[in-house]
Amino acid sequence: MKREKRLTKRERKAADGGGHAHDHQHIHCVACGRHIDPHEFSASPPTAKILACQHGSKFPSCAACTAQSQKLLDEHDRTGQPVQTAGAWH
Repeated sequence: MKREKRLTKRERKAADGGGHAHDHQHIHCVACGRHIDPHEFSASPPTAKILACQHGSKFPSCAACTAQSQKLLDEHDRTGQPVQTAGAWH
């Protein structure tokens, strides 16, 4: 008896909507890892910023962590290594 074709893991995830249950973007500060909501970038005053490295890649940062985030990006620019981001937390 011939077995029925089974979906691969990738096909199952695509059928389930990508396997991601959240309905919002996941943005985390490079320096501290805090979850940043998209509205924080346009708040008055903004509590989050987008910083760019010399290569043009963009990285999110809390307004309070701007100096530390910039140090991490400067290290990335100087060494060519990936940015050392903090672990994400909510």
